[in-house]
Amino acid sequence: MPVTTKTQQTSRFIDPWSYIALGAAGLVLLALMGSQFFYKRLTSETVSVEPEESVQLESTQLEPQLIGALRIDVRALLPSNTWVIYEIQILDQNGDAIASAMKEAWSESGTWYEDGESGSWSESDLQGGLDVQAKKNEQITVAIAMLEYGNTSGQELQQPVEFKVTVENGVVDTRYLWSGLIGSTILGIIAIIATPVSGKTAIAKTIQDSDPSGRATVGGADQLVRVKINVKADETFPRQLTARLVINDAYGEQVYARTLPMHLILGTEETRRHQLQCFFTLDPRSSYGFHVEVTPDAPVDQTKLTVRDRNRTLVPVEVVHISPSPLSDYPQDKHP
Repeated sequence: MPVTTKTQQTSRFIDPWSYIALGAAGLVLLALMGSQFFYKRLTSETVSVEPEESVQLESTQLEPQLIGALRIDVRALLPSNTWVIYEIQILDQNGDAIASAMKEAWSESGTWYEDGESGSWSESDLQGGLDVQAKKNEQITVAIAMLEYGNTSGQELQQPVEFKVTVENGVVDTRYLWSGLIGSTILGIIAIIATPVSGKTAIAKTIQDSDPSGRATVGGADQLVRVKINVKADETFPRQLTARLVINDAYGEQVYARTLPMHLILGTEETRRHQLQCFFTLDPRSSYGFHVEVTPDAPVDQTKLTVRDRNRTLVPVEVVHISPSPLSDYPQDKHP
């Protein structure tokens, strides 16, 4: 049956998922950058607390925000080999606790000896905190209560402990944003890598020569077929390699033939790698034969023909549409 060919630049076969993932990563990145503009430091001071007592900071006005929460960060300033249990409280203007959190902080250090060698070590867990989402304007007071204090020898201590207290409003927990940024970026990269090899490999033929051939059932009016030709040549290759691609239908009739220049993609002192990609829609879906002839063939060490059916692209590409037509003859290349 006679066929007609039409070449058209189109974005119809672009896979949107890689751009959706990268767009999500961009939005998360903007959220990370924007989160720095929403928080406001209300106070930062060091207080000394006696055992079994509580110390209140100066009252502050808490205002609700669309983004972020009230964050109280407390760091116990402990000597080595001691521990403390303390409580962070948020009190309303009547002195009633509206939120609280307990923390056991500790600091340990020592020396080690092994096989005639020695050194020192230290470990600690001193940081505690509390996040509260404000729902209305109100006057609040932050209080730090020390419940227990002792050392690693089991002795209960009665000395005061200092706590570094920082209160900020509108703070965004960026841990989740960083997780989202990393996850969406990874998905975007995976999608970018996977899109060119999407669909099904219909033909993958590698020969140590210049003229591979293969036949497979591919195509369909709305399906993209990617034909990729990879050539490995020696150092004697000319300035330009060309590849003649011929496509035959199920009856062996030629429906497409064209000679195209190949592109150098990698070069070393001894080996040159060239590549050519073409995109087609073949209507109807049927058995098609693909044949490649690379010229000149003397420097060609290896040629690989890959045909992928139902493929997708990352950018607009030039697609050759081949379909039945009673009005046109078989298209053929008029040039060698």
